[in-house]
Amino acid sequence: MPEFSTVEKNGHFRHIIQLKPGERVSLCRCYGSKNFPFCDGTHNQIHSNVGPAIIEVPASVEENEEGTQSS
Repeated sequence: MPEFSTVEKNGHFRHIIQLKPGERVSLCRCYGSKNFPFCDGTHNQIHSNVGPAIIEVPASVEENEEGTQSS
């Protein structure tokens, strides 16, 4: 499970999610999830026209010919 924290500054909340290589997370876009900011499938029950945003970190990063990293 990814590391997750919420930071509040001046009345604004920022959700910080740190993923490791190979991890994937589904983020709620309907704002109905009981596990917000993670998707719990509530969009299906409330008949929302949006699904989750799926964020994935590649399992490995290979070096290209110039010696810089690419996915």
